[in-house]
Amino acid sequence: MESLRAEPADGTDELVGSLRDRMQHFRDLPVPEGKEPLTALVVLIRDLPRHRWRLLDRAQRRLKREAVREGLMVGQFHPACPEPAHWNPSFAVSRSPLPLVAVRHMAFHDILFLHADPVLFAEYRKRFGIRYEDGGKVPQEFRTLYEGAPRLPAPTGNSYIDYQSVTLLHALHQPRTAHQAESSFYLAGQAKEILFSLVLEEVRAAQEGIAADDLGRSSWHVRRAAAGFRLLGEFWELLSTLSPAEFHSFRDALGDASGNGSYKYRELEFALGVAAPSTAATYEGVPGVETEVYRALHDASVYDDALGLLVRRGLLSAGALGPDRDAQAIRAAWARIHREKSVSSGLLRWAESLMDLAQAFGRWRSLHLLTVERIIGCKPGTGGTTGVAWLRHVASQHTFPELWEARSCLEGGTTGGDHAFPPSPLDPGPGASRKRERG
Repeated sequence: MESLRAEPADGTDELVGSLRDRMQHFRDLPVPEGKEPLTALVVLIRDLPRHRWRLLDRAQRRLKREAVREGLMVGQFHPACPEPAHWNPSFAVSRSPLPLVAVRHMAFHDILFLHADPVLFAEYRKRFGIRYEDGGKVPQEFRTLYEGAPRLPAPTGNSYIDYQSVTLLHALHQPRTAHQAESSFYLAGQAKEILFSLVLEEVRAAQEGIAADDLGRSSWHVRRAAAGFRLLGEFWELLSTLSPAEFHSFRDALGDASGNGSYKYRELEFALGVAAPSTAATYEGVPGVETEVYRALHDASVYDDALGLLVRRGLLSAGALGPDRDAQAIRAAWARIHREKSVSSGLLRWAESLMDLAQAFGRWRSLHLLTVERIIGCKPGTGGTTGVAWLRHVASQHTFPELWEARSCLEGGTTGGDHAFPPSPLDPGPGASRKRERG
């Protein structure tokens, strides 16, 4: 075991550099032949502030492919680590009293962690594939994951095709009927899935900026996430060109399939603060997906991190974020940023970038409602949802609620209206908790 001291200004880049050095040190350690699976290096990270724990998560993700190429595995642990247990994803298995990182050699059982990413799986296959392919005895779950893991397509020699995986992308276009309208519907759905990933990564990058107290960087990523949502909204414009008759010509082919089953969108909702364990539970038993969804559920949202920053800046007391959430105090903190521009122009620009993201998300939801109502009216939606009624309820709920509500506290530049602010649908009143339920 070793220790590593984090400097006050260390961000993800510095942590990655330090951990890369520890990985090299681990590779250089003398290990008796055949004892590699039994060796590990544990590195305690000293003096890493609470709000920067998530930088360990980002550092681990950035190092993971590099480590796997070297036959290593890197895992992070800290008191708020979102990593789920494989056998019980509702349990956050990697939480520890102190932040630390463990480095070890790749093992046969790591199929559990590497099967969903084709690049990582390719490295696993190099080392352990023979054990699956020579008829050897392998646990059935391991074999199922191995045989179902995505493979990278063979290189074509064309740099653009290979870089963008173009052949694979086009091969994935598999509508169920010959109706041209379904082709538009199908492609739009696939494109949205890719954009969900883009927006989610930008939101996570914005959270990294907040953790590093770099609001300019955070705002930049929030800006791109909002642009991604605006682009996603254009797909509802495309789908609005489907007539009711065209949609019904292929609707039966959808079966129980519904956009409500998109796990990447669910992760994105969690990252924006719209979270509930019941929605994560719908993915139980889905290889690779279940753990990914629960990891997102266990993690803090961008709004959680934003409120934490208000506490660090002295605009909000930590007690306001306790079990009995003080919505009035949170509204007042946002209102102060907007009223007292001298607090920090950087804070104001950052708060408005968050509002841009909240508005873009709300627009996406509203366009979804209008498109569905235009195409199927008030009929039940696919996948068992109530359709328009459910979408209308969802569209009425703001993400980052107190940031929206703070606008009503700014009349005449006084604070009086803040104390008389009526409860919102998202504010059930004194004593009621809106704390995100954790697994």
